[in-house]
Order: sequence, then C-alpha cells, then structure tokens
Amino acid sequence: MVMDGTTVGWQTSPSRRGTLTIIETCLFTIFACTWSIQHLNVPGVDEGWWKILRRKCKWAVFTVFFPEFLMAHAILEFVMVVEDMKALEKRRRLDNHPPWWFRWYRKDWRHQSVQDSGQHPHPTDRDLEASHEKLPSSVSGDVKNPWTLTHCYLANMGGFYYTNSNDSTVHRLLTARDFNDFWEEINVPDLSEDDLKDKSKTDYFTKGIAALQITQLVLSLGVRQARHLPYSQLETLTLAFAICGVLTYACSWYKPQGVNRPIKVETKEGYNPTIQLRSFDRLWHILTNSNSDSWTLNRIQNDNVSRAKLNETHPGLYLLTVLTAGFGSIHMIAWNFEFPTRTEQILWRTATLVSVALPPAGLLAIPLSQFIRPWGDSRDFMCTCLHVMREYSWHATDNQPVRDAMKDLRDACDNPKVSKHFKYILGVGGNPTHSLGERLLSFVHDNAALQKRLPQDFLPKFEQLVKILGGLSGSRKLYDKAKTDSYPQRRFSKHINSGIIYVTGIIYCIARLSIAGVAFSSLRSMPESVYTTTWAQNIPSIQ
Repeated sequence: MVMDGTTVGWQTSPSRRGTLTIIETCLFTIFACTWSIQHLNVPGVDEGWWKILRRKCKWAVFTVFFPEFLMAHAILEFVMVVEDMKALEKRRRLDNHPPWWFRWYRKDWRHQSVQDSGQHPHPTDRDLEASHEKLPSSVSGDVKNPWTLTHCYLANMGGFYYTNSNDSTVHRLLTARDFNDFWEEINVPDLSEDDLKDKSKTDYFTKGIAALQITQLVLSLGVRQARHLPYSQLETLTLAFAICGVLTYACSWYKPQGVNRPIKVETKEGYNPTIQLRSFDRLWHILTNSNSDSWTLNRIQNDNVSRAKLNETHPGLYLLTVLTAGFGSIHMIAWNFEFPTRTEQILWRTATLVSVALPPAGLLAIPLSQFIRPWGDSRDFMCTCLHVMREYSWHATDNQPVRDAMKDLRDACDNPKVSKHFKYILGVGGNPTHSLGERLLSFVHDNAALQKRLPQDFLPKFEQLVKILGGLSGSRKLYDKAKTDSYPQRRFSKHINSGIIYVTGIIYCIARLSIAGVAFSSLRSMPESVYTTTWAQNIPSIQ
C-alpha cells in the first residue's frame, strides 16, 4: 500500500471520496449484516407484534457483537435441514427436483447405501437407482405432498403445529423429522414451494440493497489492495462483517423470512401423535452445558441446531471456535496501518489478539469443564429407590403409577444389561411438581422415621436426581447420565461453564468495542491516499 507519510483530517466528498462517504458506506453495510440478514424463527401462536419487534432488535444488537454466532447457527441449521431432506428422500417424501448440490450429495450417500448392501463397490447409476427401489413398500409409492428444502426449513423454524386432542390449549410443534415420522398420522398441508414463498415476507428489495452494499465494499477494498492504496481501519472492521454476512446469507438462502404465524396441521381421525422429545437442541445450551429437554414448546428458539450424539461434544462448539478465530483474524489486515497515535495502534493490536485467541481458548475449555464423576453404586441406589416406592405405595391414593415405576425399576435392577432413563420411571413431564419423583421426595421429607432407615447419602442424591429431571439443576451431561446403570453421578462444578462463557464474553465484548472505537477515532488522521478515488466508487450504493 502507498504510505507517503502525509496525513489529513476530515475530507469532503465533491472531488474525492470523503470521510462521511466512508462512514456511511460502512454503517449501511454493518446494518445490512445485522438487521436485514436475520431469518428469525416463527413466533409463538399468541405472540404480538411488539414482542416480535423486540426480539428482532435484540438479535440485531447481539449480531453486532457476535456475528460469527449467527453464521455458525446458519451453517448448523443448513446441515440439519440437509439431513432431514436425506431422511425424506429415503421415504419417497421429497420433491423430485431438489437443488443440484443435493443431487450430488444424494448420490454420495446412496453410494454408501449400495456398499452397505453388499453390491459392487463401484456401482453404476442404474445400481444406485436399484438400491433406492429396494425401500420398504410401506414408504414407497406416490406422495401427495412432496417436500422441498423450503418445507424443511419452515418446519424446523416452528412453522407447523397441531393441537393435542386431549387438551386444545396445548400446541405441539412439528419439525421436519416429526413430519417424516408421523407422515401417515397427520394431514400434511398441501403447500407448494411457491405457496411457502408467498407466506414468507422476504423483502427482496432490502436484500438486494444489502447485497449491493456488501459487493461495493468488497470490490472497493479489492481494487485498493490491487492498486496498493491504503484504506481505513473502519473499512477493515466492516469487511469482517461483510464476510460473515455473505456466508450467513448463502446458508439461509432457502429459509423463509418474516413468517409471523405458524400453520395449523390437522391430525387424521383416530390418530394423536405422541411427540414428546424434540429433535433439536439450542446452541446457547450447548455452550453453557445446560439441560434443554422440554416436552411442551410454544415456539422454536432462534439458535436451534441438531442434537449431538449422547456423551459427545456437539460439533457446533468446534465450528464456532474456528469461525470466531477467523472473524478476529480479519482485523489483522490493519496490523501495520498508520494510526494517529502509537497508543491507538497498540490498542488495536491487543484487542485483535484478544478477539482471536480468547474465544477459542474459552470455547475449547468448555468440554474440559463438563467432567462428572461417580457418586456411589447405581444398583444400591435403585434398591433404595425401590424401598422408598414400596413405602409410598401404602400411602398413595392412586398407587398404580408407583407399581408401574417399581416394575420398571425392578427390571433394571435384576438385569444389569437393561438401561432405562429415570425420567420414564419417575414420570417427570412438563411440570416437575406433579411428577412421581417430586411426590416421593416430599414423602421422604415428611417421614422422619423413614429417613433414619435410609442410607445417609441417599437423600441428597435423590434430591439432585429430581432437580436434574425437572430441568432445575445440573448440566446436560448429568441429564444424559440419569440412567439406571450410570446414576448417581456428581457434577464437577455447576458454575464453571457459565463462568467461562460470561467472563470470556465480557472480555471479548470489550475487545470488540475497543476495535470499533479505534476504527472511528483513526478517521481524524488518515494517510492522504486513503481518500484517493478508484473506479469501484462508481458502483451504486447507499450513501
């Protein structure tokens, strides 16, 4: 870059690009990458416009500080939708004309399917089609409502729901996986992709302006780099937003935008789908290692991602680590730029290093803080639970649920190979105060004579189990471990995850604010060649 040593202050625009032009271009680009880029999930059935607006403003502010979080979610959401399309394709419920890239992806997994079936290791296209024809007859045949990528997106963002026949006030959301599993039990809406696009309130004019604004910035900086002309720190900051914005836009290309009301789905006569566990997780709960299992949902949160395999760290944690480091690294472009003072240069460099190194260190430390350790023998704990249940059954008004729980627990106790989750035994549902576990706990607390006959450490273990199952305590890993063959387990520390997230998050925000502050303050004294006009300035933009 040309650095002639001559610095100037505020510059007007008539004969060259001015300071105000740089500020306006950068601010409009950042706005495009934080507001118009949002593809929020469908609000709840009863939510008003004011709550919807506040949520959108909250996410816009959040994106200003953490644009890589939105990008990571868009990537993970896209992967989740592709996996749903794969499942629908296997059951002949997908549209016959999916995007070209999915046809390539489909050929790859069909190739694997043929290998698993023992056919020739290098199948022809005819072999691939033949393997597809061998699907079970129960899922073959014509599909009345073939689905597209847009259908899957709308379902996963909470766009469909049905009302429980036993309680009309309870709304159950239907994800793409739920549609695939309960296809024969519900009346699948006869909606084409054009119908869904019509329901979507995507503002293509605003999107077009955003794309134009980002393109103008990227081309302008590319031309200046090729001509060895310097540019401002503020433009470097904005470039990082632009790159995140482009990738987020690309991953959300097929996702509907601005859908404010979900579509009600009717169940077929005689059917009542029993959808209890959701097929997705939340990126925030993954970071904080908190339990997010819930049986009643009014809406799908905006950070929904696919669920990880049991006892495995979610890949989203590593993806966010890479994206955060990459986003911070873009600011290193201005490492050797001219700054008004040496102090501002040091501050920029320090804040950049912090934004690059601190988030990955914090994110990668999260799995290390999720250790749990054994807290006694699982069989002894089950035997004591059986004893408490037996005592309680003598006093219970309706002891049939207790008898059923005792039978399940006895089966697990007699057969070490049987592993059952305590949530099914203790009957913890949406309201933990009505669960069998909560009633048993109250019974023990009110019975001093029984407490004396129980092992000394049983009560705190049982109290923790009830809280874990009710979502009131413990981590997601403890929840996964709440099984007959593995509980009791004790957490390493319940505050470590949250401490790591909040401490690193606060320091990261301070670093980001420092970078932004230096970027604006540096405009008071810039190399004169920063304001040299190039042909890229002729590209239309909002200024």
